[in-house]
Amino acid sequence: MKLHVAAWHYRARAIIQRVWGWSPIEEMVLLRLHTVPGTVESVASALSIPSLIIDAAVARLMQFGLVEVQLVPKPVLMTSMIGKELVHTDRPLPERTVEREVSISLVYERAGHSVFRRRDVTLDSTRDSTGSVRIVGFPKGEPPETDDTMADRVQRLVASQMRPGEWMRGIRTVNSVIEQKFVVFDMNDARDGVFPEGASEDLKTLLGEILKTGNIPKLKALRRPETESFRTTFTSDGLVVGAEEHLSRFEEIADSARSDLFVLSTFVAPAEDEKGREHRERIIKAIERACRRGVHVHLFYGTTLDERSKNANAMEALRLRLTAGNLTRGYVLVHRDPVASHAKFLAADDGQGGAVVLLGSCNWLSSPFNSVEISAEVREHEASANLLDVLRNIVGPLAVAKRSVEELTFMAAELRRRKRSLTNIEARGAAAGPSANMTILFADDHERVLRSAAHRARNRFVCCTNRLGAPMVPGVFNPAHVAGQRVADVRVYYSRRSGPIKRPHVARQRERLVGLARIIPVREPQLHAKFLAWDTDSIVITSMNWASQAGLAENALDEIGILVEAPELATALLERFETFLPADARGSVNPI
Repeated sequence: MKLHVAAWHYRARAIIQRVWGWSPIEEMVLLRLHTVPGTVESVASALSIPSLIIDAAVARLMQFGLVEVQLVPKPVLMTSMIGKELVHTDRPLPERTVEREVSISLVYERAGHSVFRRRDVTLDSTRDSTGSVRIVGFPKGEPPETDDTMADRVQRLVASQMRPGEWMRGIRTVNSVIEQKFVVFDMNDARDGVFPEGASEDLKTLLGEILKTGNIPKLKALRRPETESFRTTFTSDGLVVGAEEHLSRFEEIADSARSDLFVLSTFVAPAEDEKGREHRERIIKAIERACRRGVHVHLFYGTTLDERSKNANAMEALRLRLTAGNLTRGYVLVHRDPVASHAKFLAADDGQGGAVVLLGSCNWLSSPFNSVEISAEVREHEASANLLDVLRNIVGPLAVAKRSVEELTFMAAELRRRKRSLTNIEARGAAAGPSANMTILFADDHERVLRSAAHRARNRFVCCTNRLGAPMVPGVFNPAHVAGQRVADVRVYYSRRSGPIKRPHVARQRERLVGLARIIPVREPQLHAKFLAWDTDSIVITSMNWASQAGLAENALDEIGILVEAPELATALLERFETFLPADARGSVNPI
């Protein structure tokens, strides 16, 4: 009997790249020819370096247009206009890269999630079952595979083909082809334990069950796994509240990093933006200090709403500044393409074998740092590794971010290795802080958690959102109404209105919730923080504007937050938050 299993056949060309920097000898030759034009022999004599080495260095410099031949009054080598500009401006020399393309033809079978080389399997387009052919078909309602979803499978396939020092830059998708096919399995071979190379254990088990029972399964559409809680350590010390505290914490983290620093900001402010310029200068100087110590800095921005490429151009200007002077060449990885996420991350190694991750409301590369921001700082190994995985998934679709993805993968794996070598949290004693439950929230998780909190709250329900938008009633005000039926302290903070929302719309909701909940506008200082706190122990720190956005499952990485439950954590957060509020906006005032 033949079994046809639903599969995707993917054909593309992977770009494998090798990058070289410039040797000190090549830089010495360039500087010598810039000051004293001459011949290979004169340069070799002046630098006391064999002429064969100088000849090779000159050839490479000429290949990149940095050195040219002057014919009059006599033939000599000299720096070109490009070379002179690089020397005078202290800009780094252009990296030398060599790329090769690898043809990819892989088959991803849907039942056991195996990845095969095309030459190792037989494909068919048959969709009809007959007596000798049985079919495991495609699940209904599942979206098709894309170049993005195939990227990790391509990475697995080409890993064995890469040479030392190479990395996969990305996939040339212009001419890629994705087709629905069926992998043909001979069940007699399966009975004898003969499978194509790359067959997964799940596939082998499935074929065994079909041989045993004769039943052909129907595949279900893939869905993102349910978010699970995990045990960690988290105290109120991990709450970063206020603009100044965000600035100082960024400087501390950047100054402690020894290998990698990752920054994801929704927007990037242009250098000419005067608002908050002195504060952003502290951020940039901290990054510069990190680069000069040899820290690899990975900079990303999120928004795809980039009119006239404002954010992309600002990111490029930042790259030019950070790489000026040749002091940070090779240590700055600035990405001009957006990652299409509203999440905000700051992550780095802590210089002591661990890592630190901050996530919350702060746009590190654009904020004027005059609003109230709230972030959570995570240092425990398992929690940090899980958040690094999320950041990797956000930036992973960028083909040029493979180096960053690799470092994030290595960092998370090392943290988990260290985690396993330590005793469990409960056995570490009081020094580790109280135990906590943590849950990573994706975009579509936020509404569920907010509504659950509204039903579970017993003495307090407080939500802070930067904006009120079209979803404000079902998003926040209806849950506040539910909580207000039982809870004395129900508050919704905001600073701005957006979209179609006007003052009368908010006034009507305030009247509806009189005696049940307070809707509190805070104009100064602006509340850019996004959080939820209920009772004494439970908080959510997030990038999600609860009252102006709706999280979608198909865009789960658009918003990221964490739900943390630890003793007195909500109380500590609100105490610190309220220090920034005018007296009549604090919880001590009786509800109107």
